[in-house]
Amino acid sequence: MFSMGKLKRDPNSVELANKIIEQYQPKSVEDMQEALKDIFGPMFESMLKGEMNHHLGYESNDKGEKETSNRRNGYGKKFVKTTTGEVEIAVPRDRD
Repeated sequence: MFSMGKLKRDPNSVELANKIIEQYQPKSVEDMQEALKDIFGPMFESMLKGEMNHHLGYESNDKGEKETSNRRNGYGKKFVKTTTGEVEIAVPRDRD
């Protein structure tokens, strides 16, 4: 049965949405889509960095002894197609 009661939202999601609205001040749906597109790149890059950390077995800037000779080797540029258009991202590379 459908209830007309208030939706239960995750407070963290509401806080993040409010920060995005405050920062970008969207006036239209297109403005909201541009804000989300702008945020997508850094989020995706952060996930890729986490995968690289897992793949190499150490965090970025870790000065300690490493179990592998493979190392980070800069970034490559890629474009990811999203529902709001193409987004350019920096993809971390390793030597191997």
